[in-house]
Amino acid sequence: MEFVEPIRSKKQIDALKKYLRGQNIRDYLLFVLGINSGLRISDLLKLQVEEVYNQDRISLREQ
Repeated sequence: MEFVEPIRSKKQIDALKKYLRGQNIRDYLLFVLGINSGLRISDLLKLQVEEVYNQDRISLREQ
């Protein structure tokens, strides 16, 4: 398994968000939700639209 460094620069995060928003709104939303919640991608991918749409909070149990 390779070692991956986290993105620590706000400038890099903003650039990645801008790029993803222009490419694919789904990937953009997953990225923003992931960096703001700290959830793993495996947990994010299991979410259904009904579980997050018009919700103030998301409740789920991590694997």
